[in-house]
Amino acid sequence: MSPGRVRRGVRAFTLVELLVVIAVIVVMMMLAVPAFNAIRGSADFGTEVFDISGMLDQARAYAMANNTYVLAGIFESSAAQSSSATPQTSGTGCVTMAVIASRDGMRPYQGLINTDNLQSGWQTVYASGADFVAITKLVTLQNLHLVDLQSGAPPMPTAGNMYRPLVSGTCYDVANAGCTSATPFAWPLGAQLNRSQAQFTFYKVIEFSPQGAARVILSNNLDAIPYCIEIGLQPTNGTAAATPASGSGGQIAAIQIDGMSGATRIYQP
Repeated sequence: MSPGRVRRGVRAFTLVELLVVIAVIVVMMMLAVPAFNAIRGSADFGTEVFDISGMLDQARAYAMANNTYVLAGIFESSAAQSSSATPQTSGTGCVTMAVIASRDGMRPYQGLINTDNLQSGWQTVYASGADFVAITKLVTLQNLHLVDLQSGAPPMPTAGNMYRPLVSGTCYDVANAGCTSATPFAWPLGAQLNRSQAQFTFYKVIEFSPQGAARVILSNNLDAIPYCIEIGLQPTNGTAAATPASGSGGQIAAIQIDGMSGATRIYQP
């Protein structure tokens, strides 16, 4: 070593310091994972809401472009049962949709309107889907629940992103048990209604006319165009659905379909 030059010691981390740094990183990752899961869950829920809205838009567009009548069916089944089970039984956790159209552009049950036999006569007119054609594949959305947001839990907001019109009756609130169409259809198309060969029987059915108007055809044969139809949605964890007003995990959304135009609008906090 030449005179005037002093060799300095090399500074390095000790084993204890490395262990402390690793422990801090592990703790930070443990805190961050739930936040990332929440963000991912929120994104998945938002995507599913837009998927349903998109299928409704597709149904309306097809009806108008092809001058025909289109039926969009919505069914909620239990997330606990196999996706291949036939028939699927109602429950919580999986929302399934399918869209079919009148093959010849005619409204098959037109002769039954304003009579007393629409509901009983529909099965004969429907003829296991002989006069219809499927225009979408069966779409199943996991960890999703139909929720009745018009029932007062949570109450209708008077401001903000969830402020929206009231529907004109429970028959136009898709999540409500009172929303039962007199024109159900089976899937796969061609299966008989309420038979073991039908994996799904869609009783919650929204009809789009060639003019784009949206209806739920009722058993009392009222052919009225409602002010709006609502589909309330919330995420689930398997078959467990959080109460909309519960805060954590209580994320909600509403899709409203305008009766006159058939246009959809999403309301979400």
